[in-house]
Amino acid sequence: MIIVNVNVIVVKKTTMIKLKSLLFEQEEKKIHPLVSNWKHKKAQKYASILIEKYGEPNVKGGEMLLWEDITLIDEENYQYKVKKIDKLYVIDEHIEHSFPADHIDYVYSTIAIPEIQAKDGKSTINPDLVGKFAGVTGSIIVDGLKGEVTARCGDTVANDITLNFVLDSIGGKIEPSKEEYGKRILGKK
Repeated sequence: MIIVNVNVIVVKKTTMIKLKSLLFEQEEKKIHPLVSNWKHKKAQKYASILIEKYGEPNVKGGEMLLWEDITLIDEENYQYKVKKIDKLYVIDEHIEHSFPADHIDYVYSTIAIPEIQAKDGKSTINPDLVGKFAGVTGSIIVDGLKGEVTARCGDTVANDITLNFVLDSIGGKIEPSKEEYGKRILGKK
């Protein structure tokens, strides 16, 4: 009887090894050919997920993929507040970021904001507000001449939360602060 138990254990271990091999092979197959040569694995995997979700991008570069005028598809556990994105792009990069928690940035979401559109070739966004955004996180990129804001994070959900933080700040609903931003980002999961 002991020998039978040992054989069963060996069979289970062999099965587990085979299962792990199958899972690894399946995971490897998910990398899209457009990003198969990328250096940064997290950006590579996320770009592959976006290709599967939104189709081939409008612009395909060696180190970047860009979708234009895209409507975001809600996640299983998250509904996007900014549904329409002017630009969604992933860059083969690895930007370490530690606020509000350690993570890696490589995906960008850009929207035009009418309230900050340039007038007569001059930016209309309050420079103090831009400074406050910079004091909160390096993941908010404001282009005052184009009237655009870009969020750079590790996924589109974090970008959505970041863009809503910016919209609420510009609209006067909140005062931009590290505490408010951290609460929003950490509350997403």
